[in-house]
Amino acid sequence: MKKVYLALLFGLFFSVLSVKAQIPTITPNRAEELERMAREREAASLEARRLQNKIREVGTKNVPNLQVRLIRFERNIKLLYREPTKEELLAISPNVEDTQKYAGFLRQPNTGLIKLAIDAGCSENTKIVVATPECLKYTMPGAGSSYSFRTENYRLRQLADIIYIDNSFQSAGVLLHGIFVKIGDVPLEKVNLQTKGLKFLVDFQPEADDDKKREFDKRISEGFFIDGFQYRRGLSAVENTTYILRSIAYDGVYKRVAQGISYNELKYDKRADIIVAFRVVRKDSDGSVTILWKKLSEKKSPEMASRQRAKG
Repeated sequence: MKKVYLALLFGLFFSVLSVKAQIPTITPNRAEELERMAREREAASLEARRLQNKIREVGTKNVPNLQVRLIRFERNIKLLYREPTKEELLAISPNVEDTQKYAGFLRQPNTGLIKLAIDAGCSENTKIVVATPECLKYTMPGAGSSYSFRTENYRLRQLADIIYIDNSFQSAGVLLHGIFVKIGDVPLEKVNLQTKGLKFLVDFQPEADDDKKREFDKRISEGFFIDGFQYRRGLSAVENTTYILRSIAYDGVYKRVAQGISYNELKYDKRADIIVAFRVVRKDSDGSVTILWKKLSEKKSPEMASRQRAKG
């Protein structure tokens, strides 16, 4: 029980960090915004270590309403990380014409056809339902604008592989490297790991060291070219165009706070290192896009260096 009390008291000290831990809105100046997000996460991590030392001095006395808080915590966590309902999936289902057109392709394993709603600010605060018509239309976690190819479902954007915002595809998940490359008007049936433009993504070795990871974060935020292909954390969405995404969701610890209880958010996610090819097959007047996708590879998630040290 002492460990439980310690976790609860630790959560109370960490409640001040809950705002910092939220994923902020990605602005049109996406590179600058993603840099700011990285700095905030680092500051929160430093504050966490400072308060962890302080908690050892305070002790674990006078922790009130333990049972009630645990019940509330479990209830809210289940809502926050739940899967979409059948009704919610129906509301964002792709056009019937597209479903029929790609039925043969979709019979293959590790493929899918999904619609992404344009981000309307519905998922900025995951604890509050925004009562606008756009937000009430898509009520699942992430509001239909963020998707995880790892879980093959719509997710909160901090746990997603891809986010559709400002007419662009972005990757801004926690402890995640998302690298996009646009390879042009290439049918998905012809795309494999040997396709031109994929070599860098296939050969890239994940950066588990914190300092090297931050350096690479900056590099993919700004974008760079290799053999005529641009690699970036985000690229504009163009119809009838094929993209490749290498999404490296590192295993580790990412602290959040709910009802004053600190917990590791990554325990509610499937962490993996994947390469996905996807193609924009439709852009609708409401701003949504429909993408056809197939997973080219999946490997075990690498661990962050900080967790490796903790294990040792």
